Amino acid sequence: MFRTLLWLPGTLLVVAVLLDLIVTCIQTGEGRLSRAVHQPLYTLLRLTARWTGRRSLLSWSTPVLITGTLTAWTLLTWVGWTLIFWSQPGALLGAESGQPATLIATFYFVGYTISTLGLGEIIAPQPFWRVMTDVAAINGFFLLTFAITFVVPVAQVRTERRELALLLHRAGPGAQQLILNATHDHDRGLNSLVGDLHPLLNRLDAAHLNSPYLHRFHDHDRQDALDLHLPALGEALMIIQGALAGDCPRGLGRALASVDSLSRTFERTQARHPVLRAGEVPPAPDLQPLRDAGLELRSEEDFQKYLRPHAALRARLHAMARAGEWRWDQAATPVADA
Repeated sequence: MFRTLLWLPGTLLVVAVLLDLIVTCIQTGEGRLSRAVHQPLYTLLRLTARWTGRRSLLSWSTPVLITGTLTAWTLLTWVGWTLIFWSQPGALLGAESGQPATLIATFYFVGYTISTLGLGEIIAPQPFWRVMTDVAAINGFFLLTFAITFVVPVAQVRTERRELALLLHRAGPGAQQLILNATHDHDRGLNSLVGDLHPLLNRLDAAHLNSPYLHRFHDHDRQDALDLHLPALGEALMIIQGALAGDCPRGLGRALASVDSLSRTFERTQARHPVLRAGEVPPAPDLQPLRDAGLELRSEEDFQKYLRPHAALRARLHAMARAGEWRWDQAATPVADA
């Protein structure tokens, strides 16, 4: 009696994976199943990196999370269809022996069916189960297609993340060094820091809105680390807008809006992680290096007044740097090896 009801949990597993595939690969966001796989794996990886003192372990987040997600989708689909076929005695027979398939044989049959191999060593004698075999094969084809849809965009976006991080690394590093280098070493001045980066920022913002789990992916080298250089850029843009005298560069508001949007998707992705401590705003930047470089600044009082409504954004950027195991002074100070 219990065996004949196994088709119900099996169907639920298959449908759950299909819904998760659709949400994660097509719709904007992250499926519940994918999130349930990502969070423990990511937490374990972070704890291991912190316990061993090796930040480089975080760079394994991409292969670990992708492999974990694909494995979960495949295994749950495999188990689901196994339960469906096993729920009916005699649904599957050995092609040569004509004997009902055992549980292990059913598991084997489902494996080569959803992989679309179709070996034919086990057959479904009844029309209904023949149709279900076709449905399982189609399900396996969808699983493979969605897996490719999941992996390929991740690789593309990671290339763009590294491109932006490398541009900022060479233009900085550090928020104030970004400002100083743009002011003194570029023929377009601060416009080079704002206008040139806006298209890439906009593409990354759209990609992270569509796939927020990208914020869990980290890079090994400092020059590639978006979780270090994006906070530096955000801090630099706020200094330009709130502290520098004179007109703001064109496109500054749009660039800062993209940084703000990226920080908000980070917050939604990492909301349950202890790295995101509510209200932990980094200290106000010391603008003396900019004064020493001859830049004209507004009064300290005016700058502090500007920073107050941006406290939440600065807290998110601070949390982003901490998520990558970076110190805030590495993002904020103008010294490369701070």
